[in-house]
Amino acid sequence: MPLYTYSAIDASGQQVNGEGDYSTVPHLFESLQAKGLDLISYRRQYLALFTQRRSKIKRVELSEFFRNLALLVRGGVPLREGLQDLTASPEQPAINRVFGRVLSQLEEGRLLSESLLAEQKHVPRIIIPLVAIGEETGRLDQTLQDAANHLEKVQEIISSTRRAVSYPLFVLIAMLGALIFWMVFVLPQLLQLFTTMGLEELPLATRILFSSVEIFNVWWPVIPGLIVLFLLCRTIAVKNEKFRYWWDMLWSKFPLSGTIIRSSQLAFFFEYSSLLTSGGIHIVRTMELMEESISNQVLKEGVRNIRRKITAGEPMSQAISSLSFFEPFILRMVKVGEQTGNMPEQFHILAEYYMKKVNNLVGMISKSIEPIIITLAGFVFMVIVLGLLGPVYMLASTIQ
Repeated sequence: MPLYTYSAIDASGQQVNGEGDYSTVPHLFESLQAKGLDLISYRRQYLALFTQRRSKIKRVELSEFFRNLALLVRGGVPLREGLQDLTASPEQPAINRVFGRVLSQLEEGRLLSESLLAEQKHVPRIIIPLVAIGEETGRLDQTLQDAANHLEKVQEIISSTRRAVSYPLFVLIAMLGALIFWMVFVLPQLLQLFTTMGLEELPLATRILFSSVEIFNVWWPVIPGLIVLFLLCRTIAVKNEKFRYWWDMLWSKFPLSGTIIRSSQLAFFFEYSSLLTSGGIHIVRTMELMEESISNQVLKEGVRNIRRKITAGEPMSQAISSLSFFEPFILRMVKVGEQTGNMPEQFHILAEYYMKKVNNLVGMISKSIEPIIITLAGFVFMVIVLGLLGPVYMLASTIQ
């Protein structure tokens, strides 16, 4: 919706300035009247469309907003006044715009869950039914607090996964860049210099270096070609769900990346399951919401199959038994939860387990990859140094 800035007068005659998203000018006028304000002037912000598209609510910011709103509601502050207070700060314009629209919907008589439903691009879909349950049971403050805790845990999973993947990738790219620089710009010039010195027989390390440079100069275009192919496949995977399934399946088969992806996705799965089932949402509805929220297509297909089997009357432990994505001990934990009638607690235990597993993987990778990378780098540059020092030593001996 278009963004308008406006000036208005309240009941006491004081001027109020503000901004908000409104579909039309009459919509702006009616919304201000509902707040007891009389419109003086307005201006549509055409250039704001670009900044609105670029601005995105961070998960940490959204978590803090829900936590503050839960605190206000628990303290007896009316929901509308709480939203007005939290959207008055100019430090978070994206939050202010989104929840300013939510506030406008509330003032028109809609529920908070209904208002959030219109903001699914900014508010995770999985939180909205929790808010609806909180409204029905009178425990809105608790469900808002649960939503804030959930967003923090999701952010922790994502951050841990990114750290586990980014560290070895960064080191590998740095090493590859340094090696390419030497092979393309430095070594060919030095080796050409050695050939003009008239040395009859070069040392073995120098001959290996010669051969490596010649091979690299022939095959180096393969490296940018592989990078372009990777980016192309990733772009197609984002737009095509069928291709994304095989893309996710491919990465889940690699030893290291597969363990990281599997652990992080299972942490997502059980965190979602614990959050929704503890809030009183039926397991079938939980699977439906999870299917909409999970990005990994392999797990999404697994959740879809679980939902179908549960709908057909199978217990969850039996529904997940045929899926290789779930480890055997998960089946045992789910069976215990079914027998004791305490599934949310079992889901919570499993979510904590996989979150710790992801964090442990991050620490293990940083400790194990570093010596391997250092050893490999040392070997490569040892060959380079020996290959360069050998002819220099032979030349010095000849001069003497």
